[in-house]
Amino acid sequence: MQLLKFTRADDQPTNGTQLHGEAKLDLSQLLGTWWSTDKATRGIRKLVLSEENGALLIHAFGTCVPELCDWGKIAAVPYAANVTSREAMAFTARYDFGFMETTLAVYMKGGILVLDSFNTFKDSSGRCDYFTREFYHN
Repeated sequence: MQLLKFTRADDQPTNGTQLHGEAKLDLSQLLGTWWSTDKATRGIRKLVLSEENGALLIHAFGTCVPELCDWGKIAAVPYAANVTSREAMAFTARYDFGFMETTLAVYMKGGILVLDSFNTFKDSSGRCDYFTREFYHN
């Protein structure tokens, strides 16, 4: 069996392209405070995206009463639109709350952040795992 070095023609290395290592992405278009476009959301109300020492961090806040629920600040994995781009336009992150894990897949679309969340219960409560999609502006 041959070891794959790329999975699509666009991902094939060209002269001077390394097969190992990470390219430094410009995170600037993702950074800032993002608010849900749905003021009545029952999900994530606010996202704060920041950069520390070149790493993308996400600080999510869920909808709770009377104040927002602080999910904490964690590292996120940024992605470019394609193999030659150096501008981050998407990221993934995973929160582990003990009773549940939430994986976030987030991307920019026309100046809006689109957030897909995949929620998996780990507490044997019988609740169904679920998916949500929300939209954010800054």
